[in-house]
Amino acid sequence: MMARAALGDALDRIIEITAAEVAPLGFARRGTILRKFSQGNSGIIEFQKSIKNSGDKLLFTVNLAVICGELLEPEQPQLDKARSLDAHLRQRIGMLLSSRPDKWWEVSAAIDVSALANEISSLIFNEAAPYIERYLDTGELIALWESGKSPGLTETQRVKYLEAFNSRHKSGKE
Repeated sequence: MMARAALGDALDRIIEITAAEVAPLGFARRGTILRKFSQGNSGIIEFQKSIKNSGDKLLFTVNLAVICGELLEPEQPQLDKARSLDAHLRQRIGMLLSSRPDKWWEVSAAIDVSALANEISSLIFNEAAPYIERYLDTGELIALWESGKSPGLTETQRVKYLEAFNSRHKSGKE
């Protein structure tokens, strides 16, 4: 049995290794979030623990998000504090895998933490970071919404955000 503190330390090590992997791309770590700022937007790689964790296992997933600074409402957290729940694009990392599962990893006494950290950091570097970087470009985000897709948003939110951009564009507030 692995103590709960050791499980948390293992997850912290996984995040630390992943943070080092994506740091050259401009992502910086704060707690369980790796964040990159670009073009007035924020890209987030957020490690989320499961509510089903126990004393001998810790489950976690990775949320990917892009926050469009221009669309943040006054009551929302500022760009540097916003989390995936505040995002204008939200996606679980599993959706980038070929089988598209809702991917959760397990940390337990039986797990090789270094091997798991290498697997996750490689996946994030090769798949998640490029995905986020693409949509840090507001034009790409708008094109995604215009295509009818809006990962993590409702159809109502997608339309609302497109209308907000269109009204700013027409009134010359770009």
